[in-house]
Amino acid sequence: MNPSNIHHSSHELQLDRDLVKINHAPAPLHRADRNGFLRPLPLWVMTFSMFLFFWAGMYLAYNSGGFKANIFDATVVSWSGGGSSGPAAIDMNALGKKVFTQNCVICHQATGLGVPGQFPPLVGTEWVLSEDWHGDNHLVKQVLYGMQGPITVKGQPYNNAMAAWNQLSDQQIAAVLTYVRSEWGNNAPPITTEFVTKVRADTKPRTEAWTLAEMKAIPKEMCSGAPVAATPPVKK
Repeated sequence: MNPSNIHHSSHELQLDRDLVKINHAPAPLHRADRNGFLRPLPLWVMTFSMFLFFWAGMYLAYNSGGFKANIFDATVVSWSGGGSSGPAAIDMNALGKKVFTQNCVICHQATGLGVPGQFPPLVGTEWVLSEDWHGDNHLVKQVLYGMQGPITVKGQPYNNAMAAWNQLSDQQIAAVLTYVRSEWGNNAPPITTEFVTKVRADTKPRTEAWTLAEMKAIPKEMCSGAPVAATPPVKK
């Protein structure tokens, strides 16, 4: 065999190997300029990218709540902004309006006037304002366990059943009662969550609705704790 041919074949084999290395080499972290030459990315681009990734990570870590499904708590959320150092106070009137709209408006109506002959009004009534023999405790008991049988409201007779709402929390009951006692021209003191908790504890383990006779037999109590003036016995 001609030595020149052997040398030529060896040279071609080396070229093939070099091409394989080039084709399998990792692409450099460069970009091509207009002339086809590769050059490194500018330092400011890499710096800005690193800062952006760092900021995104910090923002996610701060606002994710640990990725817990139960992290939201409506009782500590304030939409007013500012640097509050503790849980935001609940707007009981706003919460009460929401509870009323979701649960009570169908019977007592958005006006608080009820349905004549069927569902009594809440506007200026002795039950809502705790007048005469009616106390704040009677109002809470009525909401907790409902009422059945004939009653009189503002001189008008009603004979329908009121549903029990003891599935609501003490705070929700206090809020809805605070709302109806200050809405539509009513002007009565708020009902506190602590008072509802006390009344609920005092009436356990009751499950059935109250009657008017049972309500009248219960001494009047006020949420404020103020002493109640003695009243003549009420006829049943």
